[in-house]
Amino acid sequence: MSRAAASAALALLLLARPGAAAERRFAVVAGQPDGGSGTVRLRFAERDARRIHAILTRLGGVAEGDARLLLSPDAAEVRRALGDLFEQSRRAAAAGDSTTLFFYYSGHAKDGELRLGHSRLPLAELRAALHGAPADVRVALLDSCQSGAITRSKGVRRAPAFDVARDGGQGPRGLVLIASSAASEDSQESDYIGGSFFTHYLASGLLGDADVSGDGKVTLAEAYAYAYGRTVASTADTAGGIQHPVYQYDLGGSGDVVLTEIDPAAALVLPAPLEGHYVVLDSGSRAVAEVSKGPGAPRRLALPPGSYTVKKRLAAGDALLVGDVTLAKGAVDLDEGRMRRVPLSRDPQKGFSGARWSLLAGLGYQGFFSAAARDGYFPPAALGGLELSSRDDLGHGLAWGMDLSAGGGGSFLSLSGGVPPIKVQFGEVSGGASLWLDYPAGPLTLSAGGRVAFIYLSRRFPDRAELRSQYFFTVTPGLVAAAAWRFSPSLAAVARGRVNYLFYNVDGNKSLGFAELMLGVEYALGN
Repeated sequence: MSRAAASAALALLLLARPGAAAERRFAVVAGQPDGGSGTVRLRFAERDARRIHAILTRLGGVAEGDARLLLSPDAAEVRRALGDLFEQSRRAAAAGDSTTLFFYYSGHAKDGELRLGHSRLPLAELRAALHGAPADVRVALLDSCQSGAITRSKGVRRAPAFDVARDGGQGPRGLVLIASSAASEDSQESDYIGGSFFTHYLASGLLGDADVSGDGKVTLAEAYAYAYGRTVASTADTAGGIQHPVYQYDLGGSGDVVLTEIDPAAALVLPAPLEGHYVVLDSGSRAVAEVSKGPGAPRRLALPPGSYTVKKRLAAGDALLVGDVTLAKGAVDLDEGRMRRVPLSRDPQKGFSGARWSLLAGLGYQGFFSAAARDGYFPPAALGGLELSSRDDLGHGLAWGMDLSAGGGGSFLSLSGGVPPIKVQFGEVSGGASLWLDYPAGPLTLSAGGRVAFIYLSRRFPDRAELRSQYFFTVTPGLVAAAAWRFSPSLAAVARGRVNYLFYNVDGNKSLGFAELMLGVEYALGN
């Protein structure tokens, strides 16, 4: 046998030896902004869930098929997802793999329950399910008010360090519960960072800033200590008061749980001489990571390919250093010498950093209430339109949009005195701005508000050359109501109705009412 063949055979034997099992990781990641009656809709719960899901599947060893991202789920969906992955984990364990299960939730919790829209999932039930889950390691991360209640049965620790057990040769085994706030505290969101404090710092740590050992691996202990310290410091002067993440663990075996691994060849690198507080923003000016760095060692952030803006607050406090970075393949060093100095008033993180944009396209029907108007002035018309809308930048459930529509129709004008009916062709183009309030209820969102538009109308008489065509431009205020059913994170079916008031003075001063009905599809941009 050749030396190469012998080496290959030895490698296969080593891989096949007992104890050389592969590791299989699973994750259920849920974000529910709606906590039902008595709660205020959260602005960033779904974004927080997307961030953690992306990190676990990109850096945390969780295959896409072994992860479940649940946006605005009810309790039944969460139970089904957990049950599905429990079964997959059981099969993986039967095949000899070691298994790890992650559960992450961002949303409302109160009175010992996760509040998922109009449904509830008791924390005691969740804890029991995770305790009995068929996985070697189970890690639950809850970012919600009073979520520390899940740790009550065995006490709660606020200390930012884990005492990782090392009582045998096996890898870690057991259950770890981490909550963003104590049982009597509220968890807080920040418009400035575009997310909750705890998840924002947890994500920053998992991307590499929590890697205090510099070994390219972020462990559970490192991630918790980092998120604890940054959350406490950042909420010290907020109106909601200091927020203390808490944990409870029952972890045996040897070593800590590695949550993410940082590839040094594919990262944004802050070289060793740099020091200060850096914030990394994505192309939508939303914060994706923060680094508080001292001199002496480089710091790596494992960001996905894309365009980013990095800012650093200068010691003087009245200006920033701002630079643009594009990540493709390979590591990119941040060159502070090429960053530009800008006044603090031009902070790129301010403004509509939390806005969610969507585009609605649809077809509809327009008709005037008055039969005389329909028969003699404005026949029913078919319309097609687009609307660009923004949510989460005004707060309080308010949204606004700008729309453009066009259409037309045809009819016959009936005159008295035996005059034959006259053929009429009608057309219009309108553009307006709307402001409305959303009332979400799980996948269904009801909306109501007002709209002001300018409308250009035309009326022609193709069979009567002696009759001049008529064109006019006017304003039309109105009310709008809609129902949207979201069937995926990016798509929703929408039914919308408008009642309008048209100021018309061509054939005499009149005020005419009309209605518009439209069916369309809304696409959430940037999801």
